[in-house]
Amino acid sequence: MQFFEAIPPVVYKSIIPIILMFAMERFLLFRLIKKPGSKEWVQSKFWLHPNFISRCRFPMGIVSVMLYHTGSVLNPGEPESLWHHAGILFFAFWMISDITDGTIARHFELGSKEGESIDPLSDKLLIFPPLFYFAYLDIISFTAVIVFLLFDIVGTVSRYFIQNKAANLFGKSKTFLAAITLIFLTLQQIYYPSNPWYIYSATLNGAVFLSFCSMFFKIIPNYWYANILSLLNLICGLCGISLILMFSLTEPNLGFLDNYAWLQRLLNIRYLEIAFSMVFLGQFLDMFDGRAAEKWGSTPKGELFDDLADGTNFGGTIALLIWAAFGMNTLGVILACLHLICTIFRLYRFMQNKRKSGVEGGVEIFSGLPSPAAALASGSVVLLNIDPFIKVLFVIVVSILMISKIKYIHFGRVILPAIPKIVKVALLTLIIIAVIFGLMPGNSQLLFWTVFLFIFAYLVFGYNWKMYQGLVSDN
Repeated sequence: MQFFEAIPPVVYKSIIPIILMFAMERFLLFRLIKKPGSKEWVQSKFWLHPNFISRCRFPMGIVSVMLYHTGSVLNPGEPESLWHHAGILFFAFWMISDITDGTIARHFELGSKEGESIDPLSDKLLIFPPLFYFAYLDIISFTAVIVFLLFDIVGTVSRYFIQNKAANLFGKSKTFLAAITLIFLTLQQIYYPSNPWYIYSATLNGAVFLSFCSMFFKIIPNYWYANILSLLNLICGLCGISLILMFSLTEPNLGFLDNYAWLQRLLNIRYLEIAFSMVFLGQFLDMFDGRAAEKWGSTPKGELFDDLADGTNFGGTIALLIWAAFGMNTLGVILACLHLICTIFRLYRFMQNKRKSGVEGGVEIFSGLPSPAAALASGSVVLLNIDPFIKVLFVIVVSILMISKIKYIHFGRVILPAIPKIVKVALLTLIIIAVIFGLMPGNSQLLFWTVFLFIFAYLVFGYNWKMYQGLVSDN
């Protein structure tokens, strides 16, 4: 009984109901997919057509706001109002429906050109009313919401007059991040009204950035996609390096942030954590740039530029992070140099081996631990509150694994596709929960342990078993 009493109300009143709602939707839909004769039955029901579901979402953003606001009117000063919970769950239900109509369209051959226009419109009509509502209440930036909307409108309109209409990697991501923003925001307002979570400001700005990318990538030539992603990875690395150098060597003047006192405090106290988050963000960008190059091509120096970005972020930022985490002493310098040299050698050897073997595009087997995995492993372990000897030993082992000939499986190309979707959803949920609580003051160790345990699992189980031998040559 004491165990259940220790569970925060946010878990069993909101998080678990939303997870169960999504799990039920997946269960029912996959049962329908496997049922004989279901294709003809679904096609005969207008209310199961993806376009009908998308149109039903048109007014639901406003309805969600009305439900939530009713709680503020009828029960002022009572954050955990039944109406507030109803607004959250109602919004979550219709966000899940956005996944439902896509699944139906794919599995029951109900996709259409009309649906390609209706679906993004329904996303906007669902997301923006709550965003404007909370901006009106001055909880989030009204300017950020306006800029987000303008980028979204320009990106949508551009589809009608630009011939390059290839789907980019940012469309659904911006909607997902905006939905995460609203979930974070409402949970904070209901359960922690006196303890602001600045994470929803970060996720909103991230959604704005992705919206800009979505618009921008519709305009530029396709073969620049991979280079742009590599450039963003490089920027993440330069930002991480700048943060560590600024706050480790000097006391920077942050007067230009006088209107954002919370950001000043965050940078001063948690600059190493923010630098590590830049590496983490670079991981996602690096995961997609190779696929973008394969699908749409790249420039002649695209692979070299990608290695430069990887070396800067996964080598340079992590090397400085190790140096700062060890108090900038001689041991920290030695470990930082070891990690940086091994990362650069690893990237150089990979590029040379690909050229010698004539391999074009991505590979499925790596010779040695990939530099992105090594960056997360060493970066997370030096930030953990554990014995310094273990940190030193782990950084040395990871560096040696990078330059070894031990074969490691590509996570994005081999492991990720083999994981069942329901497991992916469960893992993603765990990561999101860890990020929510990990970015709250005093909980950063939870985030570092989460990253460390995931990457440690890859270190142990990601090596190349015999069943993967011969897929590609050593690279």
